[in-house]
Amino acid sequence: MPMSDDIFPPYRPPDWFPLRRVLASVFGVDAIEASAAFWFIGFIPGPVDVGELRLYEHSITKRRLALDAQGGAYRWTEASSRYERVDDEEALVEALV
Repeated sequence: MPMSDDIFPPYRPPDWFPLRRVLASVFGVDAIEASAAFWFIGFIPGPVDVGELRLYEHSITKRRLALDAQGGAYRWTEASSRYERVDDEEALVEALV
C-alpha cells in the first residue's frame, strides 16, 4: 500500500538560530560551537501567544530543550499539559547535565 503524502508534514530545514542565540546569551559567543552537540528534532506547537517551538536534543545527555524563535526556553509541565516559559540558563543547564 503506497504511503500518502498527507500524513507527512512538508520538509522544513532545521532552525539552529534560537539554539545558537540562547547559548551565546547565557554562556558567551564561544559557546555557539556547543550547538554541534545537539540534534534538531523538529517544530512543535507551543503556547498560543508564542506559536511553534523548536525542539533540540543533546547528543550525550539525551535531554531535550524547547525554544521559541527568539531563543526563549520552555518546559513541558505535566500538571498543566503544556509548555511554559522558564529561565534560559536553567533550561540549558538541565539539557547539558
